[in-house]
Amino acid sequence: MRELPGDVFVTGQLLPAQLQVLADQGVMTFINNRPDMEAPVQPLSEDIQAAAQSIGVDYFHIPMSGGLTPGLIEASVTAFEAAPRPIVAFCASGMRSAALWAFAHVDRLGIDATMDALSDAGFQLEQIRQPLMNFAARNNTC
Repeated sequence: MRELPGDVFVTGQLLPAQLQVLADQGVMTFINNRPDMEAPVQPLSEDIQAAAQSIGVDYFHIPMSGGLTPGLIEASVTAFEAAPRPIVAFCASGMRSAALWAFAHVDRLGIDATMDALSDAGFQLEQIRQPLMNFAARNNTC
């Protein structure tokens, strides 16, 4: 797991059974950024959601299967703003979750601090710098 500012952690695919262990460690929300059926042995979102509900933690399924879209970014911003923390966001490797975290936090942190946080966590996502700048400019936060 890699830590990002704002009491957020990103990781690769989680299995339903792993949610209990993480909830016991204080995690209050899971954000699944992986589309169903992306890999043959991947658990379905509905199974992960059922596991989250059974232990009383929040769960969001915001699948990213292609590029960044306004709807995907908006759903991520809303989830990160509304969700109790600590949050664990996951996808196949954590990369998509980290990118979506960046859009949800750039207004608060600014472009450079957001990019630095990604880099410090081991994510080399320089390719999202310009889209982040465009997003922040639309929100008047650059």
